[in-house]
Amino acid sequence: MNENQRRFIEKRKANGLCVDCGKPLDRDGIRCVECRKRLNRETMETRHWYQDNHICPRCRKNSIMGDEKNCPECRAKATNGTAALRDRDRESYNAKQRILHKSIYQKRKEKGLCVRCGKRNADYGYFTCGICRDKGRTAKRIRYGKPDREDRYLQGLCYFCDNPVKPGYKVCEEHYQRNVENANSQGAKDARKVLQKTGILY
Repeated sequence: MNENQRRFIEKRKANGLCVDCGKPLDRDGIRCVECRKRLNRETMETRHWYQDNHICPRCRKNSIMGDEKNCPECRAKATNGTAALRDRDRESYNAKQRILHKSIYQKRKEKGLCVRCGKRNADYGYFTCGICRDKGRTAKRIRYGKPDREDRYLQGLCYFCDNPVKPGYKVCEEHYQRNVENANSQGAKDARKVLQKTGILY
């Protein structure tokens, strides 16, 4: 970008105009909704073209293999860059990340999307989809070395904790009482009424 182009873009920014088409902005940012969508579409098409041809879409030089999305060199650069940015001012970086993730979480929640992946609709009664919940449970079991919940029952352990199960149930006495209280709560009763109206529960 030469100096004249830079000044031209800065002038449009200062006047609240889209830097691409010059129309008044109809969203936060430097591009209007139409130009933002067009740029996103073109960027995605270009990235997919490089990936389909087994070329890293970042550097557009190195080869990628299997289900890799970027080459190891570009991933290392990105990781180092993020670490350097975080280390310069960790508190400020973490604060910005919290704000960003809360905003993404809220937008996905309002749209009824899974708050983790944003790709699929959230299941009824949850803010996440079944695939993400399953991934989370698997990762947690691996991280803490805990058995699968169904395996816990076979080992005589409570579905939720490490206490022995109540005879004839998959949970311990404490969690059995909690489940009974939850099932008789006003929130549970209201939820059952909604399910009955929608035909999910008879």
